Amino acid sequence: MKITLLGTGSPVPSLKRASAGYMVETGDDVVLIDHGPGTFQRMMEAGVSPTNVTHVVFSHLHFDHCLDFIRLFLHRWDISPPNTQKLQVYGPPGLKHFVERLFGKDGAFKLDLTARTNHENSLDIYQKRGGTPPRPWPEAAITEVSESDVIKGTDWQIKLANVPHHQPYLVSYGVRFESGGGIFTYSSDVTVPVEKLPAKPMYDLAKDADLLVHYLNSFDVSREMASQDSENIKQRTVQQTIGELARDCNVKTLVTSHHGPLIDTDGVRERVIADIAAVFKGRLVWGEDLMTFEV
Repeated sequence: MKITLLGTGSPVPSLKRASAGYMVETGDDVVLIDHGPGTFQRMMEAGVSPTNVTHVVFSHLHFDHCLDFIRLFLHRWDISPPNTQKLQVYGPPGLKHFVERLFGKDGAFKLDLTARTNHENSLDIYQKRGGTPPRPWPEAAITEVSESDVIKGTDWQIKLANVPHHQPYLVSYGVRFESGGGIFTYSSDVTVPVEKLPAKPMYDLAKDADLLVHYLNSFDVSREMASQDSENIKQRTVQQTIGELARDCNVKTLVTSHHGPLIDTDGVRERVIADIAAVFKGRLVWGEDLMTFEV
């Protein structure tokens, strides 16, 4: 399988980085894992049309992980020939409400979609693509999943784990994507206080991963105390905990992502990388948009 980093940025607007989004190509399927602002453009730059996308999986519903789904959904429907397979969309609780409020018969795009399914100009275009009026309202197959669910494709499967990040207001899933003997793990956004060590749910997801893409937005240039007593002081930085996870799980390649502007500056970047490399001795990559990895 081929993994492309469509967006390695944060919620902060950037001309350098799109927000969170990752694309997996395996067999005849194109699977998007998150699709934040700017990732639709990156997908097109990577040579993939919205009509090629078969599945979308959302780790959580923060806007920087799902905003470009609006573009994907509408473009894919508008330019697809009739009888195109429905887009398969998976995500945490709240996904169905999210999609309905956007694209339902009384959703945010009600006027637009009413025009496109009724106006003679739009119907003429639809007929030229082989359609027969009436033009159907756009639909996708929406499935809300729990962490115990396994998402399956033709030759791949996804396992999930609920990782700590803004609960109880939303659910955030880490993802383990298995295909053809290869393993790609994505942490999603994960809040890891230093004293708690790497997020425990990530261990099962990251075990023996060929590629681990891990959230790294916050960082510690000065060391934080993990535990302290009069005789033994242990110190650990946030970035070291990520290195520990990759080391302990026998990860082959660790890619950092979700970089905000503060961490992605000269001097800081190098210190953070050095901190991880002091713990993790495998291949370490500072993630950039449109990097690709074969697993």
